Amino acid sequence: MKPTVGIVALGAANRRSIAAALQRAGAQTHSVTEPGAVFACDALVIPGVAHFGYVAAELDRTGLRTALLESWAAGLPLLGICVGFQLLFETSDEAPGARGLGIFSGNVRLLRTPRVPHMGWNRVEPCACCAAIEPGYGYFANSYAPDADAPDAIASSSDGNDCFASAGLRGCALGVQFHPERSGAYGARLLRTFVDSAAVAYAR
Repeated sequence: MKPTVGIVALGAANRRSIAAALQRAGAQTHSVTEPGAVFACDALVIPGVAHFGYVAAELDRTGLRTALLESWAAGLPLLGICVGFQLLFETSDEAPGARGLGIFSGNVRLLRTPRVPHMGWNRVEPCACCAAIEPGYGYFANSYAPDADAPDAIASSSDGNDCFASAGLRGCALGVQFHPERSGAYGARLLRTFVDSAAVAYAR
């Protein structure tokens, strides 16, 4: 049996492409729309081509906020992509007053890159002490990101004079600012590793 990866439905626009990429990585996928479905999964993905304030509000409207935090505390693998990564933080300048999940400490701020939004391929440089993500080139499409020195940041990327966090990790929660489903072989390896972690959870 393939592990089941639930794609959290918070209104993001890239769920189909992420589902296809996860299936290529060896998972079966389904959409998670209500709290009861969370614990039927072996891992969870929060996708993101959306506005921080909107998806934060959807967490509360659907009742998924508490379920996601409980699943993370119980050790269920969780991957946040783009705005899904930003949602793992406490707050964002994109929507002052909106609450993220608060798994990662800190705020998400507007980029200071030469062009905003920052779009295209960029290098992901892991911290020297972190083996959770490899160096390589990911595809980005973002206007906001956490600071590179955020407490839970494990990789950074630079454009112009701006250096920002491109990945974060705390416990079983991994977040990436780039889109692995659009990042060729580099993104495919990351998703394969994540699906493998879901398979371990499934085996338990």
